Amino acid sequence: MKPEIFSQPKLIKKLPQEVKILFKVFGSEIRLVGGCVRDLLLNKKINDFDFATKFLPTEVIKILAKNKIKAVPTGVKFGTITAVVNGKNFEITTLRRDNETDGRHCKPKFIDDFYFDAARRDFTINALYLDSAGLVYDYFAGSSDLKSKKVKFIGNANKRIAEDFLRILRFFRFSNEYAKSLDSKGLAACTQQKENLKKLSRERIRAEILKMLMSDKKTNLIAVLKVLQNKKIAAEIFSTKLDIKALESFFKIEKEFKISSNLSLQLAILFAQKNLDLKIFFSEICATNAEKKYFQFIVENLTAYKNFDQKILKQLLTSAPKEVVLDLYLIALVKNFDLQKISQVKEDIKFLKNFSLPNFPLQSTDLIKLGFVGKKLGAVLREARKIWAENNFALDKKKLLNLLASS
Repeated sequence: MKPEIFSQPKLIKKLPQEVKILFKVFGSEIRLVGGCVRDLLLNKKINDFDFATKFLPTEVIKILAKNKIKAVPTGVKFGTITAVVNGKNFEITTLRRDNETDGRHCKPKFIDDFYFDAARRDFTINALYLDSAGLVYDYFAGSSDLKSKKVKFIGNANKRIAEDFLRILRFFRFSNEYAKSLDSKGLAACTQQKENLKKLSRERIRAEILKMLMSDKKTNLIAVLKVLQNKKIAAEIFSTKLDIKALESFFKIEKEFKISSNLSLQLAILFAQKNLDLKIFFSEICATNAEKKYFQFIVENLTAYKNFDQKILKQLLTSAPKEVVLDLYLIALVKNFDLQKISQVKEDIKFLKNFSLPNFPLQSTDLIKLGFVGKKLGAVLREARKIWAENNFALDKKKLLNLLASS
């Protein structure tokens, strides 16, 4: 099938020097492909430039070596060689068809036809190619869909999803970023095959969810999350119901209170609740050790306290960084927001942002000298920090020891 070809020489001017070097090295047998072409057309920032070529991986390595460019066989099985130019990585992948797919894996067959390489991809907007002359090759009307703000599967949506079940989540992520609404056929196929998400590794699911949450299109994100929840797609991968209302509230106050969002905070707003089963949750999101510590603190304190006045905040600041305490405060706030308390909220946020924890006047050795050891030592240290915080961090070592002795 012949593609629609249109000239976009201005795109070549936008390319970094390293991309131009690779174009020169491989000539007409190589093209930029996928997300970089899509985002070039949209004039968006591009992080990765990926190439497709008719050359086999062994030939790619030889050509790079001949031109004194480092080649790293990062995915030879799938036809991918990474070229390192001026310290920057560029993936060069041989044209292929994906045979014997099972929704998670495939057996690639190398080919020399760009059309069939395009046909194996997920969405029409991701099947665009750009050559060194500035010609864009469009095999499935992707450029038209891009202009119309549509995210559509290439060909039969159910077949595309059956090739890789992660495309269910990718459909929602790309629709959030590039579409004005969800394609009905795509949505129907994703809903129909939602149970297949359970067959994917948790690592792949995590990566896709985090990419979705990184979007700066907040209104779209809320709409997409609501569909994921209402269609019970989210329930296939998470045992906890998403608190979308709380996240929506957070996005509304984010600018007003000049808050810097982060992925852990957004995850906590969506999932954290009193008595959350952390073991299951950590497994579902493949939590890192840092995330485990963060969520443990958040959930324990959401469970322990009904409100977070400055007295409690001061106590919490002795056991966690102020950024984490601020996150906890914000999570509690959006899950039970009261417009009557806006002035107090502003005051509390200002307090947390400007807070600087003084040096704690006691050390473990001070208490060991008094005969405290083992679990008792830990309990007394916690009590000492609590008393210190209650007294506005103003007590010196002597006064603190006296208060401990009398308590």
